[in-house]
Amino acid sequence: MLTDRQKLILKAIIEEYVVTNEPVGSKMLTQKPYLDFSSATLRYEMQHLEETGYLKKTHTSSGRIPSEVGYKFYVDNLIIRDESVTEYYVYIEEILEDRFLSANEKIKKIADFLSNLTGYYVSIVTYPNDSAKVLRLEIVPLTTNEAVLLIVTSTGDVESEIIRIPEGFKMDDLLKIIQMFDNAMYGHSIYEIQDILSNEASKPRIRQMVDFRDDILNFLIKAFSDFLKGNTVNSGLSRLFNQPEFQEHKTMQKIVKAVDEEIIKRNKEYANGGLKIHIGRENLIPGLDECSVIITPFSIDDNKNGLITMVGPMRMNYRACVPLLEFVANNMNKLKRSR
Repeated sequence: MLTDRQKLILKAIIEEYVVTNEPVGSKMLTQKPYLDFSSATLRYEMQHLEETGYLKKTHTSSGRIPSEVGYKFYVDNLIIRDESVTEYYVYIEEILEDRFLSANEKIKKIADFLSNLTGYYVSIVTYPNDSAKVLRLEIVPLTTNEAVLLIVTSTGDVESEIIRIPEGFKMDDLLKIIQMFDNAMYGHSIYEIQDILSNEASKPRIRQMVDFRDDILNFLIKAFSDFLKGNTVNSGLSRLFNQPEFQEHKTMQKIVKAVDEEIIKRNKEYANGGLKIHIGRENLIPGLDECSVIITPFSIDDNKNGLITMVGPMRMNYRACVPLLEFVANNMNKLKRSR
């Protein structure tokens, strides 16, 4: 258990290191007016914080830097939100209330704004919630051997694909098989569709139309997979690599791979609950063990949810980032008024 004095010193060291990225020594701490302790006392307490795992010493300086344990204790117990970031709220509100921008354009602008402001990587994904259902499959004939297949969901999402009619089949044949799938999928959650598709495709009446079955089944599987992945906007990966922690080439490669392949895939796991911060090896995502990741869910309306993910160094400015992400998440319901 840390004493109040030790907590105050740990907080001061972390917040100084966030700004300077330089090891913090007792001499610097004596310049803080709220740390009215002698250099000897500060050195003693810093030694204790190092021995208990909250700080660590570098080889190049007598100063200390925070450990993962120290950062974790800070975000769980010591962080005080930076009130100065409220000046940026007006810009976020202006983006969300701009009637000339679509919802996707607003999301892109918000991601860019957050990334520019912080220097970190930002990903915003929107996806249908568990209540989203299939409303209908629809065929729009184009020519005698081509048609557009549409999938419409209760979230207002629409996927389309051109289907070519194989030689020897007619448009009526295509309409029949689409009707079979339409009847089977209507009213079901999009999260149930893959199982329904597999069951329907194995039925004799559909197996007889094998050419259609393969074309349509492949499109439907891809379309519903896209629905489940959601619509994702990313910003600021290059800015992340301007951070001094990420100059090493192998570190950059690991982060790029993790961001590209893992964050979006695992986002849905964090949909329940409030804002979460994962520091260093707390991250379940391979490649982000030298990063901090802040994830916060949001809701646009009854049909669509989303997640904001921010990736930065463990030396992240949590005091500013946490209230910024919370404000954005709490106001994302304004997107439902977008065209």
